[in-house]
Amino acid sequence: MRVIGITGSIACGKSTVSREMLRRGFPVVDGDALSRELTGPGGEAVPAIRSVFGDRYISRDGSMNRQAMARLVFSDDRSREQLDLVMDPFLRSLTRRKIEQARSAGAKLCFLDMPLLFEKEYDSLCDAVWCVWLPEDQQLERLMARDGYTREEALSRIRVVMSSDRKADLSSAVIDNSGSVEETLRQVSVLLERELQRAGGNPARRRRSVSPPAPRPEPDPDPLAQDPVSRPESSRRKPSSRKAAWPMPRWLSASLIALAAVLALSLTSYLLMRAWLTRQADLHRQEQQAVDQQYPLEYREEILQASRKYNLSPALVSSVIRNESSFRPTVESSVGARGLMQLMPETAEWIAHKLKVDNYSFEQLYDPETNILFGCWYLNYLSTLFHGDPVCVVCAYHAGQGEIKSWLSNPAVSSDGLTMSVDRLPDGPTKTYAGRVTRDYGIYQAKYFSPVLPDAVDSADAAP
Repeated sequence: MRVIGITGSIACGKSTVSREMLRRGFPVVDGDALSRELTGPGGEAVPAIRSVFGDRYISRDGSMNRQAMARLVFSDDRSREQLDLVMDPFLRSLTRRKIEQARSAGAKLCFLDMPLLFEKEYDSLCDAVWCVWLPEDQQLERLMARDGYTREEALSRIRVVMSSDRKADLSSAVIDNSGSVEETLRQVSVLLERELQRAGGNPARRRRSVSPPAPRPEPDPDPLAQDPVSRPESSRRKPSSRKAAWPMPRWLSASLIALAAVLALSLTSYLLMRAWLTRQADLHRQEQQAVDQQYPLEYREEILQASRKYNLSPALVSSVIRNESSFRPTVESSVGARGLMQLMPETAEWIAHKLKVDNYSFEQLYDPETNILFGCWYLNYLSTLFHGDPVCVVCAYHAGQGEIKSWLSNPAVSSDGLTMSVDRLPDGPTKTYAGRVTRDYGIYQAKYFSPVLPDAVDSADAAP
């Protein structure tokens, strides 16, 4: 069975070619349909999407909220990369299963309709690729008319992926869809006939007979060999003593066998070790990808700037943001806390007064830079209030200053009235929160903010 990829940029007419293949009875693996299957109610990818993006992007029926996700990924490149990273293993596995189902059903051709066929390297599954092509101005007009986008919205969707011209350069065949539907389908028919011939072989070539070569003339027989009985004994060739076989000593034969065994064992050990190292590298890469997904770092420059201004650890600020909002700048809690660092209206207004912010409004906390600046000022204020004890600062950020002051006066929680440890905190949400922030602090410090040590050792070695 031959697998034919169908690709093309948005609004170029891939669906026209795919529907024609379905009409003619060929199996079509549709990437968009697979994506909808994976993100629909009960889809395999929904739990992973919920884990990365949160409940806001999951509808009540248990499917991914496609409209909300589209607004996010077309406006934020990092979010689009995160969604691709989540979806890729599910989509690739389901694609392979669909192709194998078509192969098992005895299909001669199977078509793979993937808009990002080259970008995601699905062309490696194909024997040939057809590109449905349009010039960009005509592509833009069709997209605006089809989906009701403004010119700017349509351009953003066209230019976020590989251009039609580049896909055409990489493809085995190009279908010009700038004319009528009939002209497009005529091109499809020609390409389809060609692929069917390749899938079924060329019978004419198999039936072609090849004439046997003419017999070569036999050499004149040796007069002495015509009658072996009468051939004189003196005419027979005798072996030369110089060409007699040289007997190999046993010790040398045994040494060569042992050397061959050692070489075979060494080669086997090398291959096994290489396979093990490759496997370990793959596991490490998978673990690193999982850590990257669970512990992202966005708004790095804003965090570093505010941390330096208020003498805070950027790893602490990052761990607070992760546990408060998962780096979502527009999130708002059920009690009204808003933004990356989840500041309450009264607290934010008080901080704005302290910072002398002119024309302050609570809507400004949707801005990441403003939210991080306010949150870092508040963390600095709490650090001054509680003598720099990190557990007190984190707990006060979560539960309020009054609650922490009462804990410090409790000998069961604080032995000196100034510091606390997570394990002695009263059970409840604040203890859980403090444990997560302190855990994440170490991870962010090691992953993103570890200091780069100078080459002091090399300099010392080089000194006389």
